[in-house]
Amino acid sequence: MTRRSHAFRVRAGVPAVLLRVLLVAVTVAGAWSLVPVPLWRGVAVVAAVIGAVVPRSLGGWIGGACVGLGMVFADPQPAQTAIAVLVVHAIHVLASLTWTVPALSWISVRALAPTLRRFIAVQLVAQALAFGIAVLTTPETGAGISWAALAGAAVLVVAVGFGLYALRRADSGASVAPSAQAGRSGTDAMR
Repeated sequence: MTRRSHAFRVRAGVPAVLLRVLLVAVTVAGAWSLVPVPLWRGVAVVAAVIGAVVPRSLGGWIGGACVGLGMVFADPQPAQTAIAVLVVHAIHVLASLTWTVPALSWISVRALAPTLRRFIAVQLVAQALAFGIAVLTTPETGAGISWAALAGAAVLVVAVGFGLYALRRADSGASVAPSAQAGRSGTDAMR
């Protein structure tokens, strides 16, 4: 018996290691443009590199969290908030892709299209919300951001509740596949 390599060609594909390089590049760009504290920048970059090399270490997400949390030390500006929403979401998407796609494989550009469409849809909603909150919490009106945090927490609780309800409904409605009758299949070893 000869050993034969099983492989197939991906048309219009890119090496999947590019996703890992993009993860590090986006994290570095976000850390250097948004985070004023050098320590947080360094932690974000190191975490992103570790996440690119070993995706199961969750380093990509830690790098994204450092970019988001590092902005706490900067003065709030709507432009920085918009960039942070874009960068942190891009880091999350790239970290998720590096988690699932092996580094030495090739990925079809066409297979990335649904991910790109979801990314754009989420960005449209998130950027609109970030802009709306920035407009409603201007320092001239004296309104603080505390109400927005409470409203966001309430929306999150409701969304998680609906998600859990939908999962429970989907699990309870799933039909159990009928098993073959005894003696009819060739895999029935327990006679």
